[in-house]
Amino acid sequence: MIALRLAEVRDDDTLRTMLRGNPMPSWVSMSIEREPSIFAGLNRFGSEKVAIAHEGKSPVGMYMCAAHPLHINGNQRSLGYLGALRVNPTFRHRLRVLRAGFDSIRTLSGMASSSTWYTSIAADNLPARRLLEAGIGGLPRYEPMGELVTLALPRSRGRRLGLWQRVAREELGAACENHNRIAARYQLSPSLNPESAAASGAHFYAHHAHGQMAGNMALWDQREYKQVVARAYRPPLPWLLPLYNAWAKLAHRVELPRAGAALDLTFLAFLTPGTEDPDTVIPLVQDALALCPSRTLSFGLHASHQALPALLKTFRPLTYRTIIYSVCFEQPPVWDGRPVQPEAAIL
Repeated sequence: MIALRLAEVRDDDTLRTMLRGNPMPSWVSMSIEREPSIFAGLNRFGSEKVAIAHEGKSPVGMYMCAAHPLHINGNQRSLGYLGALRVNPTFRHRLRVLRAGFDSIRTLSGMASSSTWYTSIAADNLPARRLLEAGIGGLPRYEPMGELVTLALPRSRGRRLGLWQRVAREELGAACENHNRIAARYQLSPSLNPESAAASGAHFYAHHAHGQMAGNMALWDQREYKQVVARAYRPPLPWLLPLYNAWAKLAHRVELPRAGAALDLTFLAFLTPGTEDPDTVIPLVQDALALCPSRTLSFGLHASHQALPALLKTFRPLTYRTIIYSVCFEQPPVWDGRPVQPEAAIL
């Protein structure tokens, strides 16, 4: 019998082992890890809980659930997010493990009345997508909402242009208000207030034009509690990695870490430039890169973003594509057609 409960401090080693041992398969297998403790980074945005599944005394899986303050159809409300779903390989094809996990979500999360959640799955993780989109009895409906393209850019392509100014504490309310005004144009975009902005630990910046606040962003360095780790490379990459990194340094591309090491990464979070015009977005990203405390800066855009082709051409970033899903336990909501752009730093 599969039993699920909220994780406790005594489960910390087991949970972190599951995260390390279940990377996302690709040409480079990446894992999102939580060192030195999975609990150290909780509640940085919204409220988060971790659940662990056992069969007898054996841990078989885990997931994380969060209540995120977001924009939905232009309105601010809280929506549940499902993440870090991990099932040990020997149990991965047993539907009863998945059914038990989904049955527990609304109870363990404390969000019993929430019939719709959201989640993200790597676009090339076809086995998981096929399984969850199949409409299997006992599982919630997974409905694709859109594609998020996450970019990883090298700091060496940055240029200090003086476009971003650090937001002082007394200006944080105005910055959050301006962010929300722009973010409401997108589905699942984060909603900010001074308290949630301060709790994140991110450093907030504003861009001014014609004497008014025109755009916002934050540099969010999560490396102390959350890491993106390259767990393995497909052959022949392990042998070619030194050559690739030597070329990447000269060509101003993202250098890759050795297997088992984390990317030197900061998130360009809560980005609301006020327009999708590449002529505005490109200089703002260049200026953000110049301010970045790590060698790599990462952020996500919806796949139809007007500036995306110019960003790809200008910065030659590494890209990672995910499908954003609504997870419906009952009747799915009606989405009004706004582009789907959740915050990559909280997924």
